[in-house]
Amino acid sequence: MMTLDTIYVKDFQIQDDAAAIRAALQRAVETNADFVVFEPRRYILQSEITFRTDGFEHDAGSSKQDSKMCHIVIQGARSLTLLGAVDEQGNPATVLVGSNNGQVHSYLPAILWCEDCDQLTVQNIAFTREPEFASAGVVLRKDDTHIWVEVFEGNPCSDRMGCYCMNRFDPETGALTGESVTYGGGAGALWELVGPNQLMLQSADVASKVHVGEHLSWHQGAQTDFQTYFARCNQLKLLNLRTFNANGFCMLTESCKGIHADRIVFQPDGNRLFTAPRDAWKLFKCSGDILINEMIIEGVRMDGQNMHSTWLELSRIESRQEAVFFCKHTFASLETGSVVELWQEEDIYPLTIAKWQHEGKGERGHYYRIWFEQVLPDTAQTGMLGTASCWELDRYICKDSQFTNIAGAGHLVRYDHLLILNCKYKNIMNPGILLGAELPVHSEGGHATDIVIKDCEFDNCGFFPRYGASGCIGIKSAGFSGKFNTDIILMNNSMKNSEIGVHAIDAHHVYLIGNTFEGVEIPLQQDEEVNGTILSMNQQGLRD
Repeated sequence: MMTLDTIYVKDFQIQDDAAAIRAALQRAVETNADFVVFEPRRYILQSEITFRTDGFEHDAGSSKQDSKMCHIVIQGARSLTLLGAVDEQGNPATVLVGSNNGQVHSYLPAILWCEDCDQLTVQNIAFTREPEFASAGVVLRKDDTHIWVEVFEGNPCSDRMGCYCMNRFDPETGALTGESVTYGGGAGALWELVGPNQLMLQSADVASKVHVGEHLSWHQGAQTDFQTYFARCNQLKLLNLRTFNANGFCMLTESCKGIHADRIVFQPDGNRLFTAPRDAWKLFKCSGDILINEMIIEGVRMDGQNMHSTWLELSRIESRQEAVFFCKHTFASLETGSVVELWQEEDIYPLTIAKWQHEGKGERGHYYRIWFEQVLPDTAQTGMLGTASCWELDRYICKDSQFTNIAGAGHLVRYDHLLILNCKYKNIMNPGILLGAELPVHSEGGHATDIVIKDCEFDNCGFFPRYGASGCIGIKSAGFSGKFNTDIILMNNSMKNSEIGVHAIDAHHVYLIGNTFEGVEIPLQQDEEVNGTILSMNQQGLRD
């Protein structure tokens, strides 16, 4: 039973559903209400507002814009719960339907954009686009320069639809197969409507990669956009949520401290095959404890869950204990008393922040002036990389979760202190779990250490390499070569139907205990040049 501190969306009948929800949320924040309650129905979101934010630029492909069109914005809420309804099976019966203008490769209004909230809970809500941003069908015929596709019932079928992030599927098993047919750049051509539920695409490149009878999925566009977004929302709870369809990243959490997620599902409805053209859930510069239980991710391009901070790069040494660093992408506060680890190849120098200040914005990034309690190492020089502990997790636990048909990695891990327990990875284009940093393009750090992967199942993973790493579990830091990813325990995992089981490249102190390999050509492949310590015992299918 709700208390007097409850706001009901049904009590606000203005303009459209989006405006009504915004009014209910404004009342809730103004009165410090505990709950905003939604009905068990579809809320059609049409109106939008322009929200000024610095939280848009996250990677090399992001827009430089300083505002975002949003259907619903929450800012500065305290101890607020957005409470949807459930059906008889316990699934979300409240659906927030974001608009789609049908333009090719366009940005769309975020459905839910939240900043600077404490103890925010979002529960029993589903998210989608209408018309849907994705479509799917079967290849009827092809020649050297064209393909003809019959679109599955219920999927969008329109003239001049985009053809981004296309992927192939086995018509018998429904398994994702091979490399992506098109990526974020699209096919270089648009679909042409040639009959009822039939499309034709003129592209020699696409025609060379697909086969008659295969199932295909594709997307209207592939911009770096965020359908649901949470920034600086501490002690965030995400409970029983579902994303059916998204136009970019399904969800991004940025600089949040402490997240509890239970029954978060990113999965297409109907016979659409794919959910989104980008990652399902990106954890960016988050800290504290992240606890995830019973998450399902199906059909995304690229990664299921991508977690990382961003490298600090030493720009200028001011004194023995003072330096200026540059960091790409969005601004995030540092914390006095926290540690910055400076990397000199494989050597680490931990330094405690005595004080710091924002030194201003540079080209697609920000400068930080930091005073340390300790002196900089004698080897310190311009270009030296650092990781800020306050931008990384204290502990990440993901258990009892499933990752299926992902045209990237299931888990992309650039953090420390992870426990991945009893999770399943099936039909994953890159490694099911890929451990390691990235430097050349997106500057995503840091390396992965103190990792436990236990009681997990991998099936048909890593059939297309990422940064040169393949297999069920890959360990590689892009732009580096050395013993960077360390203290990794792989225990009691099942790996099958994959060319490589564990591909250990930039790896050291890796322990394989009690794993099984079935239909795996190379259970363990180690980089001889790096020559890290890889120990194994009690393996089935791997000679000790």
